[in-house]
Amino acid sequence: MKLQYTSFLSILDSDIKINLDQTKQTQDKDCSLITHAHSDHIVNTPQQAFASSETISIIKNIFPKNNFSFNDLAYGKKIKLSDNLFVTPLNAGHILGSTMYFFEGDGETLLYTGDFNPNTSLLLKGAEPVPADILVIESTFGRPNFSFPDLFETYDTLVKKIKYDLANNNFIVFGGYSLGKNQELIFFINNFFKEKPIVDPKTFSYSEVYKKYGYSLDYELLDGNLRDNNFLVLPISLVNKALVHTLSLQLDRNVSAYVFTGWNYTRGVNNVPISAHGDYRSLLNFVSQVNPKQVYTVHGFAREFAHSVEKELGINAKSLQELSQRTILDF
Repeated sequence: MKLQYTSFLSILDSDIKINLDQTKQTQDKDCSLITHAHSDHIVNTPQQAFASSETISIIKNIFPKNNFSFNDLAYGKKIKLSDNLFVTPLNAGHILGSTMYFFEGDGETLLYTGDFNPNTSLLLKGAEPVPADILVIESTFGRPNFSFPDLFETYDTLVKKIKYDLANNNFIVFGGYSLGKNQELIFFINNFFKEKPIVDPKTFSYSEVYKKYGYSLDYELLDGNLRDNNFLVLPISLVNKALVHTLSLQLDRNVSAYVFTGWNYTRGVNNVPISAHGDYRSLLNFVSQVNPKQVYTVHGFAREFAHSVEKELGINAKSLQELSQRTILDF
């Protein structure tokens, strides 16, 4: 098995080149393995592309006139890529359809996480580690200062705050990522408060895909109907102090705004530390359970996390970005 890194990871075997989370056009004969449908992990290309059926549905939602030649994958079902290379897709727990890839070839195994969450959320089961010789792991929150509280204790605390807000006739605004987090927030509102939130068009569109795959979500499209509801769910980028002020004047109600992210969001609203990624300790625990001979880190604090893996776990680790674009590694 040969690995090559440019701005994304490629696996080379015989006459086949597999690009993982490809972000730019390459040769048409290359294959693309897509871990999930967030736009920074895909490129609209005519190449043969492999992804879960859920991811394919979301990509078709994003790119109605896409050029992909799709092959849908099922979790746990091994497929043959070449005479020497096999891959098994696994649940990544990040968003609907998110996939880790477990490769087997030439007596070696490799686990590629893509964006993943080892912790179970309100909607999705957490990613489970699989022993592998080589682990390529995302390190978005790969510094020790990223330590998230227990998810369900966080939601319990939030329920109490929201009940107080509603008792005082406050209008509630939630801000999260339109694909992934906002569907969880809709579910939270539906189940804990028995209300139907108003949502923006992007959140509405992605939520329709979730419903297609059996998720019970109840919401209403934003269309001049703010006075008819207590909850509004928006993209996180729109939720700030100015929005709170504007809505308060428009509705003649106090507005309580909450954003949901692992980052320190400072725009004059309440920050709730809930993320679709694992925190530092979760990442280290995942590496320990995979127990690889070699770790490669990518995204976020990749160099820092690689250093931590070596220091705390005694496993060889390196950031993919440290490798030359022309470097090819043989395993």
